Amino acid sequence: MFSALLAIVLVSNDYNEELSLNPKIKGYQENHLIIGTPLQAEKAKKWENRVYLATYPRSGNHWMRYLIEEATGIATSSTYRDFDPLHLESVFPWGGFCCDHGYEGHARYPIQGESVVVKTHFPFIYLSWFERLPYIKAIRIIRHPIDSFYSLYVYEIKNSNAVPEFRMPQRDLRRFIRSWLQFQQYWDFAENVLTIRYEDFYNNPSPYLKLILEVIGYKVSQEAIERAVVKHPPRGGVLKHLHHFSDEDLYIIQTELGSLMEQYGYTLDGY
Repeated sequence: MFSALLAIVLVSNDYNEELSLNPKIKGYQENHLIIGTPLQAEKAKKWENRVYLATYPRSGNHWMRYLIEEATGIATSSTYRDFDPLHLESVFPWGGFCCDHGYEGHARYPIQGESVVVKTHFPFIYLSWFERLPYIKAIRIIRHPIDSFYSLYVYEIKNSNAVPEFRMPQRDLRRFIRSWLQFQQYWDFAENVLTIRYEDFYNNPSPYLKLILEVIGYKVSQEAIERAVVKHPPRGGVLKHLHHFSDEDLYIIQTELGSLMEQYGYTLDGY
């Protein structure tokens, strides 16, 4: 286990060194209104019931937060100041940022003694001082890399005011493969992690949402769960981006990630 963890740390260091060369990332790291400060992170350690909602980007984190807020009436949070949807500049006591009374403006903020759900993409990007605070539970949502990769590619390209190609460049594919491997292996070795597959949640959201809320420590009625699912239903589909990958792309993914994907019940038939 030690050697595996060491390997993850080395990959993480290399990956974040690469990211640090990106001026946009550097700007984020230097902006305390986006990532907080060491003093704020130290004070946040007093919050006892932190639950990380850990996902590789484009794996359902925002959808899950909408559902949790609708079912509980309690706002969720993020380790960094997200801009879509817009989070407030203020750092909350647990260490993180929130939308103004939640995504839709009608949620209350958590109080000391109850759980707070905090979004993280760590170690995909290590931006915030709030990424590695003590937590009682982590809920990892894992999605088939085919869908996460192309969705992330489109998201990055559109943020650069460019037009995405039908097939992503292989340099981006290989970058995503490396970071997906890093992310999943980190949470495989972390303690107190509940892993839920996005595809299972997509196909049967109500029982999985009930389980997730129970793990967080929120007591809600079945009626509230059903209301949340009706208001924020699954959208899109499973493996909806498969046609954007060439046979060579799929062979690369299978070669690099096949054994890990199999661990999570994912396959690429024929490759």
